[in-house]
Amino acid sequence: MSINKDVLLNIRDLVIEFRVKGKKFRAVKETSFDIYNGEIFGLVGESGSGKTTIGRAIVGVQPLKDGAIYMNDNIVAGRPTSLYTLNKEISKKLDNMSYKMNVTTREIQARIDGLKTLYENFLKNPRVLTQEELEKFTRSSKLKFLKDIVLENLKYINTIIKNEDRMIKFVDNLHSYVPEVSKELEKSVLIKLKETKESILSIKENADEIYLKIKEISEYRETINNIDPEKLDSVMTNLLNMWKVITENHREFLSKLSWAKSLQFQLHALSSPLSRRQKYINYYNNLVYVNRNEFFEECKNQFEIMKSKGVSSSSDEYKKLEYFIRDFWSRKNLNVVASKEILKSLSENEIVDSKIESLVSKLKNTDFENSIRDLISDESNITNAKIAELKKELKYITKIIENNIVKDRELIENFNSWKGIEIPYSQEEIDSFVELAEFLELPSIDEIIKDSYLFKVQSKEQKRSNRKNIQMIFQDPGSSLNDRMAIEEIIAEGMENFPDLYKGQEAKELYVTEYNQANPNEKITFDEATPAAVKKHIILKLVNSVGLLPEHLSRYPHEFSGGQRQRVGIARSLAMRPKLIVADEPISALDVSIRAQVLNLFKKFQEELGLTYVFVAHDLSVVRHIADRIAVIYHGQIIEIAPAEELFKNPLHPYTRALLSAIPIPEPELAKETKLVVYNPEEEHKDYIFDLPYFKEITKDHFVWANKREIKEIKKLIKK
Repeated sequence: MSINKDVLLNIRDLVIEFRVKGKKFRAVKETSFDIYNGEIFGLVGESGSGKTTIGRAIVGVQPLKDGAIYMNDNIVAGRPTSLYTLNKEISKKLDNMSYKMNVTTREIQARIDGLKTLYENFLKNPRVLTQEELEKFTRSSKLKFLKDIVLENLKYINTIIKNEDRMIKFVDNLHSYVPEVSKELEKSVLIKLKETKESILSIKENADEIYLKIKEISEYRETINNIDPEKLDSVMTNLLNMWKVITENHREFLSKLSWAKSLQFQLHALSSPLSRRQKYINYYNNLVYVNRNEFFEECKNQFEIMKSKGVSSSSDEYKKLEYFIRDFWSRKNLNVVASKEILKSLSENEIVDSKIESLVSKLKNTDFENSIRDLISDESNITNAKIAELKKELKYITKIIENNIVKDRELIENFNSWKGIEIPYSQEEIDSFVELAEFLELPSIDEIIKDSYLFKVQSKEQKRSNRKNIQMIFQDPGSSLNDRMAIEEIIAEGMENFPDLYKGQEAKELYVTEYNQANPNEKITFDEATPAAVKKHIILKLVNSVGLLPEHLSRYPHEFSGGQRQRVGIARSLAMRPKLIVADEPISALDVSIRAQVLNLFKKFQEELGLTYVFVAHDLSVVRHIADRIAVIYHGQIIEIAPAEELFKNPLHPYTRALLSAIPIPEPELAKETKLVVYNPEEEHKDYIFDLPYFKEITKDHFVWANKREIKEIKKLIKK
């Protein structure tokens, strides 16, 4: 069947955790993939790989730790990426990294100082070093301590990089889906995300180098303990050089980490909710702006200095300062309360009464207050439009007074010049801080998108609809059926919960049409179609379609074989008229002779009803027969996705090759010649801590989870 490329289901950053004896076990690890409308999507892996867990999450019976599932662009489970949550986690990890690396500083220095002393003593008096002296500086416990800390930091760094990539992917082009997110905000967040990621990648280079050098030093331990005294000089020189490399990288690591933390602080501020932003707003305002009270006091001070110097009152500088002092917006220099009361009274009756006249007498001498006086002086000029304009201006002035900062660049430069303050930031940095300060006064991306159609929390009606649209066929047909209910009741159970399936107009019209076609001499009208008759007709159709007989409806599950029970399970799912069916290893409990019949039923309903399936299985050979595309999963991570035939012809991941080699071959002679591939992840992916894996499209629609080294090797193999 040709696959309709319309995406029905989007699974994004899916994380599912279980608790085992108080410890967290991550069953599904940040998995993302799409399922197309009308396809059979195979999900294959060994026991415990997480494939059934993903299926249960899609159906809605498995809680999600993180990530989201969308059907037709509407969220059906989980929650969208939260920039605030991820940035909060990253900030904590950076703080932990800083603390841990600072702990190692003293240890590294002590090792170098001790080694230098030992080496200098050896040069003065060449001799065979005692075992005690050697052990003091080659103790594996100390090296292990350093190695463990650096390894832990590398894991932190890799997690941070993954989270940065996730946020970049989420924010990029977000405005086209959620127009409320401005392009400027999106661009600003993207730039900061990419800058932070670059700084973390730079830190990773130093961490990689430190880890490798510590590993190399630990391998030197045996060499030093058994070295010839004549060669000890060169060995210790090499050892000192290695520690020097560690020290240099350690210093760079801490310096870069400090820069990364400052960038992350900006991201954390930008993603935090408005209710938690005041401390960030104050921080960045203090960096680039000037306190209004301080500015006003300095203006008065400079004005007095001018007077004492005898500066002419007609000079531009004198007039400018005089104007600043007269028209400066502050609570002392502008009567905000009186202005509000006057405008409120005018908007209510547009008449100047004694109350307003009393309030006018309290106004000061700013331009704004003078404009209120001008309006009141001639009552014929008082209009709603002019009052609204003044109210808008007063709102703006009040906000500036409440923020208590001067934002005008010229005024800030004047203040810095008067006080002799040198700004330690470049113009580019200042512009960045100014932009950030402006965005901090607006809602965050998280707050904007939570009300958009893509991310809005589902209502009870929508959740109920999803239960109907996504159905599941279970692995064990016997356990999934109620032994106390007849087959007719089992199939009708879901319909009773959604009565529109048989009481609705569409269902009744279809029943009347089909009944009249089958009984041309006994036609009925729409009004004669009873709900009970419609329901019975639907059940009979379903029973016939799955290869059962009408007389089976009165029987109970224990009276059927495994294959027949699974057919009942299929009929029960189809009764709900779903868009998607998750088939959880539906043939694993069936005889080989029955399996093909059940698989053919799936293909039949895919063609007739346009159904979409997620087909979960262990056996790749079975999935090949039925699936359009196959995803291979290992320990909660999707490691390869490809069209079914492409996956069998050209498996790229070593685990996929191992699964394919394990498929039994019925021909004994061929089976003897087949070489079983053993998958050894520790050996295959030993460099994942240094070179992170990611999904890469190698050939059209063929994706593999691999790092840069593996991708190069795969491409070389393909060329051959």
